[in-house]
Amino acid sequence: MKAKKIEAYTMMEVAIAMLLAAVCMSICYTAYGMIGDYFQVFQKRNASAEEVLTLRRTMEKDILKGKYLIRTESGINILGDSLGIAYNFADSAILRKVEGLRTDSFHVSPVEAVFLFEGREALELDTVDHISFKLQMEKQRMIPVTIGKMYSAHDLLK
Repeated sequence: MKAKKIEAYTMMEVAIAMLLAAVCMSICYTAYGMIGDYFQVFQKRNASAEEVLTLRRTMEKDILKGKYLIRTESGINILGDSLGIAYNFADSAILRKVEGLRTDSFHVSPVEAVFLFEGREALELDTVDHISFKLQMEKQRMIPVTIGKMYSAHDLLK
């Protein structure tokens, strides 16, 4: 009686198939890690850009609502009929304090802040019509921000 030969893969073929599968899995895992790292960098950069845009929009809206911008030791006060908002320029953040409500923090680093009135530097307790500063981002990138306020003659004579 002759033994029947069973059709199967040899040990060498199975070992080569496992090796190829391991190589494919390691390539996929490495690619997944790289994509995850790129996405984290993208999210961080996107969050800092959103912070800058929110700060700018909020400052412009507050300045538009206010009647006067008054220079303080650490920033500006925005005054109006029933409005009192203070912007304090700290080293690592800009703080927005609304009178009687809350304090908002914008986690950006302002540098080279300049407060002007009619082209000259505004001293403490002077009126301000032009605010200019730069926000320092990662890798020494600077984003300039400039905001102006138009006063009427009636407002300035009070």
